[in-house]
Amino acid sequence: MIKIGIIDDNVQFTEILIDFLSTFNEMEVIGVAHDGMKGMELIRNQKPDLIILDLIMPFSDGLSLLKNIYEENITIKVIILTSLGTEDTITRAKELGASYFLMKPIELSHLPKLLISICSEGVSMKKTLEKVLNKNNDGKIELKITDILRSIGIPANLKGYFFLREAIQMINNGCEFSFSKVIYPAIASKHHTTTSRVERAIRHAIEVGWNRGGIEQLDLVFGNTVSPLKGRPTNGEFISLIAEYLRLQKGMKIESSTSV
Repeated sequence: MIKIGIIDDNVQFTEILIDFLSTFNEMEVIGVAHDGMKGMELIRNQKPDLIILDLIMPFSDGLSLLKNIYEENITIKVIILTSLGTEDTITRAKELGASYFLMKPIELSHLPKLLISICSEGVSMKKTLEKVLNKNNDGKIELKITDILRSIGIPANLKGYFFLREAIQMINNGCEFSFSKVIYPAIASKHHTTTSRVERAIRHAIEVGWNRGGIEQLDLVFGNTVSPLKGRPTNGEFISLIAEYLRLQKGMKIESSTSV
């Protein structure tokens, strides 16, 4: 059962939406609010799985509500329904954790399938992460990744440190999926956060390590591929290069043991 909250200042529209969604056994509307302030109360008190949110509302608009959700680290799916949406607004809403963006007027018949798909996405991503992390599960690999990250200068107290370790492990175990479509969402699902927060936390951790790490250690892991003069690598480059370094180290050990 999907618990849904509706936050929209259009009373007539919310009533139509409630009547429509009530015909489906898989979901239940547990609360309605007509402004952003009441919307945050609904989210805190009723704890819906998903909210249908309008951007333009009195007292506190949709973006302000999304910012509050982000700052309070609340795990929730958000579908934006609005009649006004610039490219900058859409980008900002996605950065703050919005799952989907729809322009009004919408075709209500398409909505239930979308709600179920968005809520089941987190479950499937979590299974993907568990499957990949458990594949060829080797505690030694995790220790090696830990040693590399620390040697580069990435402290273990950063959230991005743990996200990086899992992303590297996924790539090392043969996961060739897209970072933005599979790896980040899978990690986000496991840690009850959003894809954008995972991406930003990893980026911050890399920046810290890049600024603090010794040139010798960076050369050891990355070789001539990257250097301080060339600039910091992207998240994907950083993760893939460390995974490749681990594969090379493993290959060298196998070759050494077979030659003895």
